[in-house]
Amino acid sequence: METLRKPVTDLIETDVDDETIIVQLDKGELFSVEGSARAIWRELDRSPTRKELLARLASEYGVDPAAIAGDVDSFLEQARNAGLVTS
Repeated sequence: METLRKPVTDLIETDVDDETIIVQLDKGELFSVEGSARAIWRELDRSPTRKELLARLASEYGVDPAAIAGDVDSFLEQARNAGLVTS
């Protein structure tokens, strides 16, 4: 199973109220995540597999993993395309 990770060297992040601001240093790009995207982002600190990520989020929100899989996969695809997540 592939592990999901944040890049180690080219990101900084900080929490501001109910959102997390992410700066991609090598590209000078700024991203903001809040709500469920922020929960996914925080879970990535644990370097989970997709299955582990879905299980943790489903438990936190009290839903079936299948019910959130599409949204999680959509976020992960966007984050990968932006260089914010590696596997």
